[in-house]
Amino acid sequence: MKRLCLKSSILPLLAAILLLLATGAKSEDTYTVDEIFDNFKKAYKKSRNFSAKFEETILQADTKRVNQGRLYFSKPNLLRKEYVSQKDPNQVLQLILLDGEYSWSYTPVVNQVNKMKSSKSNRQELLPGIGASLEDVQENYNMKLIKDEVAKKKGIYQIELTAKPHMLSKPVDGTPPPRETLAIWIKTDEWLPVQFGYKSEDDAGNRESYITSLTNIKRNQDLDSTLFNFTVPEGVEIIDLTPE
Repeated sequence: MKRLCLKSSILPLLAAILLLLATGAKSEDTYTVDEIFDNFKKAYKKSRNFSAKFEETILQADTKRVNQGRLYFSKPNLLRKEYVSQKDPNQVLQLILLDGEYSWSYTPVVNQVNKMKSSKSNRQELLPGIGASLEDVQENYNMKLIKDEVAKKKGIYQIELTAKPHMLSKPVDGTPPPRETLAIWIKTDEWLPVQFGYKSEDDAGNRESYITSLTNIKRNQDLDSTLFNFTVPEGVEIIDLTPE
């Protein structure tokens, strides 16, 4: 199994996003990290789909980028992610779409479409393309709660995930792999993920981090199936990135 990595070229960060249904409530002071994550899993299993607006903040060296857009996800492996102009939300700058057979990435400004054959799997993933199921997380990652009194007052808990030893990459030419940390912020009123992130740092001091915040989350809708169909625009260049 590949390591869970939220900076996937197909789904940068996407990570964790998932789904959602109220599964009961109790005093927030009594939750353990395992209880929060188990409620999160139960909510996911009871949900068919979801949509949300997102804001994605990327920090690399001294560079900061902020992207905005919309995403739609339907089990088991359909996803539509639209990056939009901050000046005009109706203008799509990039479209990433997974239709169950192929992943597509369309950038209108360069008139180019990248496509890749999706791998077949019966595993239920956090999101298609990430490569790890919810059941795998507790087996392969250490989890702990991060104290944040401001977030806690809003009923939001942050879970930090770090890979267990058997998941770590081996050094290449004696150079240790980057230290990677994943995070999921879960709101306990409906066990929704409202934010997720990825952080990486190596011994040379190279750092990068990604934070994606979700708003206007809706679940179990009657989504139009054509949302997950991709029609190649006329005249665009198609690049097939499927490994031979």
